[in-house]
Amino acid sequence: MFKKLTTVSLAVAALACGGQAMAANYVGGNILASKYDEDRGGSADLVSLYGRLGTEFSENFSGELRLGTGIDDDNIGRTKIEQDLFYGAYVRGGIPLGDVFFPYAVLGVTHTKIKYSGPFNSYTNSGSDVSFGLGTDVHLNANTDLNIEYMSYYDKNDVSIDGFAVGVTYRF
Repeated sequence: MFKKLTTVSLAVAALACGGQAMAANYVGGNILASKYDEDRGGSADLVSLYGRLGTEFSENFSGELRLGTGIDDDNIGRTKIEQDLFYGAYVRGGIPLGDVFFPYAVLGVTHTKIKYSGPFNSYTNSGSDVSFGLGTDVHLNANTDLNIEYMSYYDKNDVSIDGFAVGVTYRF
């Protein structure tokens, strides 16, 4: 299912851009401060790093892949919560504001893997969900952007994960 949604998302973005030439490819890295919330009342503050690889279909649309892992965990009671791994495919659409700002909306699919460690056992749970958010790129020079973004990555099975990320993007 993840592969089908990824393919459909990227195809829709490519069709929406018509025959416009590809502007650039890019790579980036972000640090993510996320909130893991359980519907039954517990929450944990997690920190992750992720890399981004994308291509601009036009000045308004891009598609990207992300891969990340947790670097800081938290506890809910006596259970340690860790962001073990996450990856996804996303389409970004926005409107450039002058030469400096590119505010955008992002939509895609994220697969996440969370590790739980208690005093007597540990286990891992994983799942995929539709992800969405808002962000902006601030152009620092011709090839480098500061990226700021808020995303809802996962909201399923009584668990939600959302967060704020800051990073740098390099266009080539």
